[in-house]
Amino acid sequence: MLRRVDFYTDPEEPGCDEIKEFLVTLDLDLRIRDLSIRPLGAEELERLIRHIDMKHFINTASKAFKKFRFDKVIPSRKEVIELMASDNELMRKPIVVAGRLMTVGCNQFKIM
Repeated sequence: MLRRVDFYTDPEEPGCDEIKEFLVTLDLDLRIRDLSIRPLGAEELERLIRHIDMKHFINTASKAFKKFRFDKVIPSRKEVIELMASDNELMRKPIVVAGRLMTVGCNQFKIM
């Protein structure tokens, strides 16, 4: 039985295609979600992020990071999730989920 892996990607984000190509070479049941077509809503983000520290999910290189002044103060968890739902650019990508394990960003070593 193939291991199911959910892959949240955005073709506009640097590195997402490279990680996708890497995952395709593995023997996986790969479920790909293009966030530029189907962005995550607040409820989905809440389920995805679970108890994990929000700083792992915030894209500090995004225009939204500066627009929402996250460089000064990070708002509450609920506010960050709502802002990410309204502007998925604020979220780091790709996100790779395999069961209870999750990796955010383009680190192939961690994904392995």
